[in-house]
Amino acid sequence: MSISKYMSNLNVNLNARFTFAKPIISILVCCVPAFSLDAKQIEELLKSRTNMDFKVISSDSNVTKDSSFVVVEAPSGERLSAIVSNDGKFLVPLSDGVGIGDSKSKLELAMSSVQQYNKDKKDEAVLALFKKYDKYILKIQANANVKNKTKTYMIIDTTCPYCLQEIQQLDSYLNKGDLELLVVGILGQRAFNRSAIYYGEFPNAKTREQKISLIKKAFQQDYDGKNKNESIAKELADSTLSAGVQGVPFIMVK
Repeated sequence: MSISKYMSNLNVNLNARFTFAKPIISILVCCVPAFSLDAKQIEELLKSRTNMDFKVISSDSNVTKDSSFVVVEAPSGERLSAIVSNDGKFLVPLSDGVGIGDSKSKLELAMSSVQQYNKDKKDEAVLALFKKYDKYILKIQANANVKNKTKTYMIIDTTCPYCLQEIQQLDSYLNKGDLELLVVGILGQRAFNRSAIYYGEFPNAKTREQKISLIKKAFQQDYDGKNKNESIAKELADSTLSAGVQGVPFIMVK
């Protein structure tokens, strides 16, 4: 589930702490003054359209006859690949491509490199988030007799239907290894309220059974409670967005 609706509800603008390059860059597919392609001019183009200081990481003018492949970096550190026409009139952001066979073109390799860079950077940020808020992570040990255990890190919102699907498969995860859950309320006011209730009850979940019971209870439609911890709910939501998490569920297996 996308968090774009949540972001718009909070009136977060392009200069806010949470920046996501892809939707910002998408507004650049339009007519702009012609220019000879170089790094400085590309950066100025992006600045004029987004009011953000992107940095060109690399460029390759041999992709097609009349365009160049560029990699730019947003202030958030996220990188984006794009095709820019050599006359400077058109920019197309690239996200995913489809390959045929096992052929590896320069374009495919470059895009894969950008995607891997962003994944590694985000994984690092999420691991740091789990470490920083260790005492608010719901840690559930794997089922008995599990061999070659993995550890799954999961960020979830109790109003997200896709997160609910993951919780319904809880036992499947625990048959593979340990599970660490971070509950956040980033999908609107109702989500925030439910996360505040969850963190009000969180300290009482001490045993494995109590932890499993709590997380299942938190996903019930009528979930409610008197005790709330709004301060930590807000801090966790803000920190999750700042870490670059763009949607939930966010799942990482180590």
